[in-house]
Amino acid sequence: MNKNLRFLTTSLAGALLLAGGSIGGSSSSSGGTGTGGTDGGGSTICTGCIALPSTSTGFVQDVTSGVIGPWYAYGDGVGPNANVDSTDAANSDCQLKGGFPATACTQIAFPPPGKPFPPSDLATSKMCTDGVAAMVMNKGGTPDYSDLWGGGISLDLNNPGGDAGVKGEIDLSGYKGIAFDISAFTGMDPLGGTSNGAGLPPGAMRVNFPFKGEHATDSPYWMGATKASSPLTPAPMHVEVLWTDVGGPFYLSQQSPVVTPPPFDPTKMQSIQFQVFTGTSATTPYAFCVANLALMPK
Repeated sequence: MNKNLRFLTTSLAGALLLAGGSIGGSSSSSGGTGTGGTDGGGSTICTGCIALPSTSTGFVQDVTSGVIGPWYAYGDGVGPNANVDSTDAANSDCQLKGGFPATACTQIAFPPPGKPFPPSDLATSKMCTDGVAAMVMNKGGTPDYSDLWGGGISLDLNNPGGDAGVKGEIDLSGYKGIAFDISAFTGMDPLGGTSNGAGLPPGAMRVNFPFKGEHATDSPYWMGATKASSPLTPAPMHVEVLWTDVGGPFYLSQQSPVVTPPPFDPTKMQSIQFQVFTGTSATTPYAFCVANLALMPK
């Protein structure tokens, strides 16, 4: 289940991000939604699109669109006050609300949650991550998807950062959607760690679009009105998501009683999330990269 976690930094981190500096070392079809076969590791920018490049610390500030905010890792084992010194794991959904041990939570190997997120390739703003999404366990006799919901990487769209950065809203209705390249993450990360080599887990990922006014913390996603997951495949993909193809989430329609979520509103967007969600049969390893993120003009 998608959760909207706040990205917090220290005063020093916020100042460096806004200045474009670095900390430490390197730092849910057809009909309009196109998915091509270009290599996510290349330099694919859709024609006429507005690129959203990242600094060496994973911070985006685009004057044309007004998008400003950090890339970061998030997960059910990361608490709301994660910062450069701690993941705040004790206050996470998994541990605090679920009452599960740390070993049962989603494990994020890279990037370290709460810390600056260095791109694997600055030229394409290639943001990579790897980890293992938790296996859903029972709580009170039923699977606890609320507290064991997975993890991934996210970009806040209106969060200038600073001492206690909080995501705000942004109106992106002047664009028709967003484009990006996605591929498997292999080799080493910018901090010297080695990818687990798992790639994209098919049928277990959603491209979420949290917005103000959504149902609780149940964000709509690419193809979320009709599908349990976004149609991402293990192969490198160039993806173009139209706002009209963002809906759901589908799982609300499978509940009893059925919940009808409000329609996605691109005038109140908060972030974009690339989430690996959980299942009851096994854990879900993942290792993927997102590059060349860009807004598509109408």
